[in-house]
Amino acid sequence: MNPGRPPRESAALTRYLPFVLVVAACLFNLVAYQTELRDAAPRINDDVFHLGLIERMNAAWDAGGDPLDTWVGYWGQGFAVLRYYQHLPHLAVVLVHRLLGGAVPLATLYDGARLLLLVLLPLSFYAGSRRLGATPMTAACIALCTPLLGADFSQRHFLGFQPATFLWSGGGLYTQLAAIALLPIALGTVSQAALEGRRFAPAIALLSATWLSHLVLGYIACLLGAAILLRPESRGRRGRVLLRLGFIYLGVAVVASYLLLPSVLESQWLSRSVWEPAEYWDSFGAPRVLAFLVTGGLLDGRRIPVLTILAGAGALWAAVSCLPRRRRADHGFVVAALGMSVIGLTLYFGRPTWGGALDLLPFSGNLPFHRFICAVQLGGILLAGLALSRLAELLSWSRDATRLGLAVAAMLVILGPAIVSTTGLALRNTQWRQEAAAARAAAEAPLERALADFAALDRDAPGRGYAGTSWDWGRDFKVGGAQVYHSWSGHDLPAISYMYHTMGLASDLEPSFDPSRRDHYELFNVRYLVADDARRLPSFVQRRVAAPGLVSGLVDTGGYFGIARSVAYFPYPRGSRRALLDFNRAFVSSDWHSKGHFVRIGWRDGDAAAADELALAAGSALVPGGFPGRDAPRGTVLSSSGGGDRYAARVRLDDAAYILFRMSYHPNWRAELDGEPAATVMLAPGYAGVRAAPGEHTLVMTYHPPPWNRALLWTGLACLILIAVADRWRRSSS
Repeated sequence: MNPGRPPRESAALTRYLPFVLVVAACLFNLVAYQTELRDAAPRINDDVFHLGLIERMNAAWDAGGDPLDTWVGYWGQGFAVLRYYQHLPHLAVVLVHRLLGGAVPLATLYDGARLLLLVLLPLSFYAGSRRLGATPMTAACIALCTPLLGADFSQRHFLGFQPATFLWSGGGLYTQLAAIALLPIALGTVSQAALEGRRFAPAIALLSATWLSHLVLGYIACLLGAAILLRPESRGRRGRVLLRLGFIYLGVAVVASYLLLPSVLESQWLSRSVWEPAEYWDSFGAPRVLAFLVTGGLLDGRRIPVLTILAGAGALWAAVSCLPRRRRADHGFVVAALGMSVIGLTLYFGRPTWGGALDLLPFSGNLPFHRFICAVQLGGILLAGLALSRLAELLSWSRDATRLGLAVAAMLVILGPAIVSTTGLALRNTQWRQEAAAARAAAEAPLERALADFAALDRDAPGRGYAGTSWDWGRDFKVGGAQVYHSWSGHDLPAISYMYHTMGLASDLEPSFDPSRRDHYELFNVRYLVADDARRLPSFVQRRVAAPGLVSGLVDTGGYFGIARSVAYFPYPRGSRRALLDFNRAFVSSDWHSKGHFVRIGWRDGDAAAADELALAAGSALVPGGFPGRDAPRGTVLSSSGGGDRYAARVRLDDAAYILFRMSYHPNWRAELDGEPAATVMLAPGYAGVRAAPGEHTLVMTYHPPPWNRALLWTGLACLILIAVADRWRRSSS
């Protein structure tokens, strides 16, 4: 001990420096990214998707529907996104909005939530590391490294938890940000509960929240949680620890069952987009992953790989510390950090390395293994913080102020390239946001007038919009630096736009829309158009608003309802969604739908072709001109209306026919024909249809989720409460 410094002051250094480092890391994120809340930049990337879900959830609540399972019609011909997609972060924003009486707009709360999560991310890693058994200084060094994580976008590593993944100029992955903020604390709490045999309720609650915030990260958390069995505290009682871990996972399965079971039981309605590359699902293989890792691509990006070097040093130190006589008080944390790193890295290798062996993992066929970069980065941050704290120990930082200053200076020098690189990223993000906000403010008035015009029209004649897309001229059609096709859902208007692969079977069909074909406007119910040049609007479009660089128009379609005759039958090959997609794409490209000739798609057991339907198979050609010898069904859609979870139409039929509902088919759509329940069928290209006799009819289509989802939700919450009560009873009786 330094004789010139009283022991009390030395103890104060030891106590407060970790806290100061964590606060510094949080303040760094606050200063770097405060423009995410301040500047009114236009919505782009996944921000459009997440804010759209939040607004749709709130609208369903206002309408008395189920905010956790409502129809989302904005993208992909509509789909029940929230039924299958993680939604706890969206619900949190809606709850705060409603608790504040609607005084703060949803968009502001959403931006505030993203900034708050970014700011608190270092604190989350500190708290989680402490619960895993790290010393205060090691946990603080981990928190210090967290904001500095980077990745090389050129190597397609853009879905980890480096800050760029969540920023306006990056991916806008809101649910992943929420799950990453929960992940370290959940892992630490699960570890404590499994080792100590108490406080199971917080472990189940936090791990469930991770699942409900991001399904893949919840899955990753359960796999990484197995590292607890490697800890020295488990020696001699691994069976008991494994049982406790299994109990926690069972509790999570019960709490999250209302979201997990629909994906399992209704997988036939979920699509894997053909536009996603193989690496999205299979990852990159061991040689490429290891090359990415050692060159800094996974932890640093294109800078001096300081975090990669620190992580390597931490891994080496952790491996050596596992030797006999080299173990310390935090040995359990060291083993857990090393174990999680190895588990995450080997799983990130994916199918190119492990092949069919991955099928041993539950639900592995639906796992996007490229997301395991998050597990690799988690392990890397833990090991990098471990190495940094060991360096501080070598400098005896806690002895006196001089050594403390030397240790802090050494940390800043080592982390300097990462600090400079991250600061540059933040400054560029700020500059781009400010430029986009200024450009949008100067140029948005004509666009806002056009969209407001369409929103007013849509109340009487609902339809979809089109302003180009990411695969055509729409990628260059920008107002204020953002593509116009991002703007539709912000005005409560569905559109053929950028989110063309939102889970549903019909989602991948949007790129088949041909804006030069009049019949495609009817098939997709595209009524509203915005373009940068009047020459992009076909001759049948009625011009409405014109301004320099912008013109809007209207197509008089029949709306979401139409009249169809089923002339053929195609069985839905459940084992091959691609076959169904290929058939539907061929149907869209054909002219059958313009003749009123549709194909019924059989998906129920026992479905078969009717006597007046031609049985088709995969690869069957659809001859031009419609089905030979069949007339178009006669009738008229007299009126139609609706939105959200309910649509209605009055139809007059001169022939028996199907009333076509141009929305993605889902069995939760309930049909009432003239006030009586009616059966629905799927008609190509994946729409709903209701059979009706000649005459005048009223058809109401309502999206109605089954009651068992709500029952599972309340059952899970009740089980969690019972476990919490049991925890408290055990503590009071011990």
